[in-house]
Amino acid sequence: MSDLELHPEDQDWESPAAVTLGKRVISVEPGRVKAAYHAGENFLNRGGRIYGGFLAAMLDGLCGHAVRSTIDVPGTPQVTLELKTSFVGRADKGELIGEGWVRHRGKSIAFAEAELRRADGEIVAKGSATFKIGK
Repeated sequence: MSDLELHPEDQDWESPAAVTLGKRVISVEPGRVKAAYHAGENFLNRGGRIYGGFLAAMLDGLCGHAVRSTIDVPGTPQVTLELKTSFVGRADKGELIGEGWVRHRGKSIAFAEAELRRADGEIVAKGSATFKIGK
C-alpha cells in the first residue's frame, strides 16, 4: 500500500516508532485523535515507572497524528519543531489512553496539544508541540 492510499484511521498508517510504543488508534477526526498505548516492562525506568522519554514520544505522536489528520494531500511531510512535556502523575506499566488535538493550524505551521491518562482516568503527562508542514 502506498502512502497515498493510507488513511489516518488505518493501523497501517502508523510509523515504526508508533508501533514500538504499542499505539492502537481508537478514533480519528480532522484535528483530533484518540489512541491507546501499551507500556510493558521494557518501558520502565529504575524506579518502576514508565520512562519519561517514552511518554514524551507518545505525546509527540498524538500531536503529530492530530496535525496529519488535517492535511489534504497525503504524504505531505511534517516535522516537530518543538515539544514541551509536563509530567503530572504516576505512569505505571500497562495501558495509557491519549488524546491529541490541533490548537491552531496555518499553511505551514501547526500547534497541537495532547494528554495521556492511566486506565483509571488520572492524567500522567501533558504536552504541546509546534510542527512545520510541507517542505
